[in-house]
Amino acid sequence: MPETESENIVDQFFHLLQQLLLPNWSDLIRLLPWVLFVLVLLYVAHTWWQWRRASAINRPRVPPRLRAGAPPPGVHLPGPSRWPFVVPVGAALLLFAFALSPRDADNNPTAPFNLPLLMVGLLVTTVAVVGWLIDAMREWRATAHPQHAELAVATAGASALHGGGGSGSALVAKEPEFVTPEPPPGVHMPGPSPWPFFAPIAVTLMLFGVIFSPVLIIGGLILGAIAAAGWLKDAGWEYRTTEEVGHSVPKTRDPAKVWPKRLVPIFAGVIAISLLITLAPIGLGYLNSLTPPSAGPTTVAVPAVPEISASSITSFDTGTLLVPCCRGFELVFSNNHAGVPHNVEIGDSAALSNVIFDGEVITGLASVTYNVPAIPEGDYYFLCRIHPNMNGALLSRPETGGPPGPGGPPGLGAPQASGPAEP
Repeated sequence: MPETESENIVDQFFHLLQQLLLPNWSDLIRLLPWVLFVLVLLYVAHTWWQWRRASAINRPRVPPRLRAGAPPPGVHLPGPSRWPFVVPVGAALLLFAFALSPRDADNNPTAPFNLPLLMVGLLVTTVAVVGWLIDAMREWRATAHPQHAELAVATAGASALHGGGGSGSALVAKEPEFVTPEPPPGVHMPGPSPWPFFAPIAVTLMLFGVIFSPVLIIGGLILGAIAAAGWLKDAGWEYRTTEEVGHSVPKTRDPAKVWPKRLVPIFAGVIAISLLITLAPIGLGYLNSLTPPSAGPTTVAVPAVPEISASSITSFDTGTLLVPCCRGFELVFSNNHAGVPHNVEIGDSAALSNVIFDGEVITGLASVTYNVPAIPEGDYYFLCRIHPNMNGALLSRPETGGPPGPGGPPGLGAPQASGPAEP
């Protein structure tokens, strides 16, 4: 085998190995929803196959279905609900809203999310959660209170008939008492628990943290720890009381008593603080963008080699970039965000009708020096092509206080003796 052909094979092997060890994570993240969809389909198919395989073995042990009648006294079986199937649909729409963000002809993202999908997902999720809560509250009010009242009256009447000494006045004088109905011996019905509703809130906050900010991940972990601890505490209480007295203590079956009144404000506070810390840089950047730049002279020196850096996916480390006008210059960009790709793109305005410069995308931690062509004096716009919410104002100004460059207003530098203009 010739030496050049052997070198080509080795180079191809190392190139393939590099793609496996250092893949393009931005492309892989966009495939995450489809991977999850395929995994769900495989899990459903595997479950169906296991059920078909074990159906013949388990058939003799399946209890016969009751022909007619109601559950035993004190046992309440909740009815079917459609909302547990609607909530995942809304969550999937929210996920696809961020995965299928709108793009331009060059496949560059023009917005961080797909607004129609996001609005539909929020609407479906909100309607499903509210409907689920209304159904649960209606069922609790319709089954718990009337059933308990009827059982209390029946129990009071029976006690008066058997223990009243034959006197009819006992039926009128004795007040009905509340009696907690108990399941038949050997039947245990677990009480209500609020934690299955709080745990998904923590998971949702962590999911948004993966997309927006690690602060949301930390908040979701705190909420998840609280939900897991509360769930474990309720389960342990119910297990111990069931082992001791044969059934769960009414405390765990009363929704008003098991509702964590003290932890709900903590949950709301953690969510509010996490969202505030995450949205604060975006809000401040938006407020800064509303303030027009000063039209008066400034003594800020224009750097010969401008520098800019990025440490998150919410904004650059600076919202204003000052560059020399009317000549080509070097721009040093430092990506301080480990494992996340960023770049610097310069346009004439936020609409990006004219892209002046599109820098190379680098994955942190790394730095790059861009060679930017000459930009006429004026106000421009810069952003990260991967994360368009990272943007700011680029001010192209003369390095001296001499005559303005072509295509812009007078210079903002301090008046100095101007030398010959560079091409």
